[in-house]
Amino acid sequence: MTDIPLPDTPPQVTLGGIFHEEHQCAYEHVPFEVPESVDQLLIDVGYNDRIDSSPLARSGNTLDIGLFDERGIESRSPGFRGWSGSVQTRIVVGTERATPPYRAGKPGAGTWHMLLGPYKIGQNGLRWEVRIWLNPEIALPDEKHAPDIDSVWRPYLPAPAEPNWYRGDLHVHTVYSDGTATPAEIAVTAVEAGLHFYGITDHNRAQSPVGLVPQGDEWPVLVPGVEVTTYAGHFNVWGTEHWYEFRDPSAEGLQGAVDAALRDGGTVSLNHPKPFGPEWEFPEVTGFHVIEAWNSWWARFNAASLEWWHRQLGSERPLPMVAGSDMHEHRLFGAPDRPLEPTRIGWPTTWAEVDGELTAEAVLAAVREGRTFVSESPSGPQLYNLGDGSEVRMRIAGADGQALLLIGPQGVVHAEGITGDDVESFVPSSRLPGDLPFVRPEIHAPGGAVKALGQAIWLR
Repeated sequence: MTDIPLPDTPPQVTLGGIFHEEHQCAYEHVPFEVPESVDQLLIDVGYNDRIDSSPLARSGNTLDIGLFDERGIESRSPGFRGWSGSVQTRIVVGTERATPPYRAGKPGAGTWHMLLGPYKIGQNGLRWEVRIWLNPEIALPDEKHAPDIDSVWRPYLPAPAEPNWYRGDLHVHTVYSDGTATPAEIAVTAVEAGLHFYGITDHNRAQSPVGLVPQGDEWPVLVPGVEVTTYAGHFNVWGTEHWYEFRDPSAEGLQGAVDAALRDGGTVSLNHPKPFGPEWEFPEVTGFHVIEAWNSWWARFNAASLEWWHRQLGSERPLPMVAGSDMHEHRLFGAPDRPLEPTRIGWPTTWAEVDGELTAEAVLAAVREGRTFVSESPSGPQLYNLGDGSEVRMRIAGADGQALLLIGPQGVVHAEGITGDDVESFVPSSRLPGDLPFVRPEIHAPGGAVKALGQAIWLR
């Protein structure tokens, strides 16, 4: 939020230094002192040769920024005030208000720490400077609130073909990390997309989205989460209120963070294991409930994520898959045939089977148990497994003119055209190659684009 004006007076605290190539992707905690009687801090961070955080951007510097207060820098410390990656370089933290994604609260006296992460370091080195003003009396704008639910436009979408199924998107970002929408604006966008539930998973967030979105009164159900964003890969944790250690990009560090999330009762997803996802560097890390096999537009390297998921189906503990739009840019809509443009909420959609009341806990139970499938968008196609393990029986809606493929461990074992908007496909095990442990369904459009993915169907 660089539009925050800087005071005419000099800062009370100035910090500085330089990072060289050997410091890349290694966090440093830089201490500074906050005296008594401080109600607001203004922090301005500058550095040379700044470039975007995209893995495609080269020949410059990218600095990730976070903040810890006087309560300490340990894992799970309540002193964690926020992490904004490289998006925010001007931060206000006050007693009543703070610039997202930082958490407000009375600044306590003692030793605070800037968290600096040199994600990219160019040939000139990364020279950084942090300037801090105490009690600058910056007035922050009020956060926008959601309108009345009855005033929000809703789309016409085909109803789920099977009872107790719901549409959602479990991977969305807001201004509480590097997104452009407030949590309340995301709730409105979820309604406009026809979703029944949505997950806010801001990067390394210090503040839960619970309480920041409208709930009840026909609003979609919030599934609160956090995307644990490390220099060795990302994973989502849904259903907890904590932040998890992201500063140690080793196998041991990642395993410790996953284990902590599991102890808290979180549902954990290994995210987008594909080029520029970023990729997941430590396949030996275990404990995940699901794998995000489809992230953003299909053409954004999701064949690699799907292959990653497919390979692990041969392991001792195969996992189900989910999808997520990973939306960051609010109302800047791309399309499947324009995959370099921003994604939109619900593209792709995760469908979940929920018996009884639709709640975040019920959605996460369905995710863990694999009672889900994935479609390109909220309009489908819909892909339901009706078989019992001795046969493959699918109900398919909204895929007329497309093709159903069944994929076994070594490749395609069955293919058929889909004729009709609501049809059943029945393939007895006797028509499949012998000794297949599983098949998994895919729906493809003419030309090959993937339109829907189903979970693995385990054959008896």
